[in-house]
Formats: sequence, structure tokens, C-alpha cells
Amino acid sequence: MIYLKNPVNEMIISCPTGFSWTNFFFGVFVPLLRGDLKYTIIQLIAAGLTAGISWFVFPFFYNKLYIKSKLEKGFIASDDYSHNYLLKNGYLSK
Repeated sequence: MIYLKNPVNEMIISCPTGFSWTNFFFGVFVPLLRGDLKYTIIQLIAAGLTAGISWFVFPFFYNKLYIKSKLEKGFIASDDYSHNYLLKNGYLSK
């Protein structure tokens, strides 16, 4: 688990890392409840096109996509552990 901070309003959010067990069990409801409309729609379309098979594929990389989307929106690491994790896993350049 890492923590990202919105520099505008100082809001800190927690971001799970690795395999998304919540996405595995609850599917499209995870991005929906996180307010991630883009991946809610993508997962709905993918589930429809693959007869639900994508439900078993997305958990392997959804958390990574979620972190990337938050970084693209301007969020930054809120602590040293989170910053080091982002560097180590290629989200940030040195």
C-alpha cells in the first residue's frame, strides 16, 4: 500500500499495489467505487466482449493502472516509502 497526495488540496489517498483481490472478487465495482470512471467503462466493455473472461485478467494489473492514472492527474508520493516504491517500480524517473 502506498499513499499519494494531491498537491492542490493536500488530500491523501491510499493506493493498493500488486494483485487486486478486490478487483478479482468484485470486478467492475472496484473502479466504480474508487471514482475511476475511465476503467469502469473499459472493464465493462472488456467483460462484454470476452464473456466475462477479462474479470480474471484485470486484477493482475488494475492497481498499476490506477496508480499511473493518479500520477498523471498530478498526485505525488506523500511519504518516503511511497516515493521509493514509485521509483523502484518505474512509475517515476530519477
